[in-house]
Amino acid sequence: MKGKTRPKPTANAPFDMRATPWLIAAARMLIGLLWLWSLRWKLPPAFAPGANRGLLEWLQLEVQHAAFPWYGQFVASVVIPNFTLFAWIIFMGELLVGLALLTGTWTRLAGAVGLLMAINLGVGLLEVPGEWPWSYVMLALWQALFVAAAAGRVAGVDGWLRRRLPRGSGWLRFT
Repeated sequence: MKGKTRPKPTANAPFDMRATPWLIAAARMLIGLLWLWSLRWKLPPAFAPGANRGLLEWLQLEVQHAAFPWYGQFVASVVIPNFTLFAWIIFMGELLVGLALLTGTWTRLAGAVGLLMAINLGVGLLEVPGEWPWSYVMLALWQALFVAAAAGRVAGVDGWLRRRLPRGSGWLRFT
């Protein structure tokens, strides 16, 4: 906005506010890599690695240890019988969110989808032995931050697009 100036950091300021967008951009990229890294154990066509648990086994654990009976019933009666369809949806969702966050492309949309995926993971894995549910809370909070902070505008394609697209462009609402 024209006419607005940023407050200058003072000697008493706890940190330089100019660094904050860059820290958020770095976090966005690292969380993007996290989503991409998580794909290694659910690769098509079997959606499973060689000797370890694959996606189907994790879905079965969500049914066996369902924190919410309705969720376990949904996974058992809808997701598992249509495993290949849901496996592709999960794989593509994580791939696209990971790439979007890594590159800072349509970051608000990617953050919103990632937030829904993180909540889903938290609900599904809440009672699975050996899982730490707070990790999904933290992942959800990061995703919400990326939406709120428009995290792709620094070191991302979103910032590049905002400088080149006309102000009234509908695509800008995702950046």
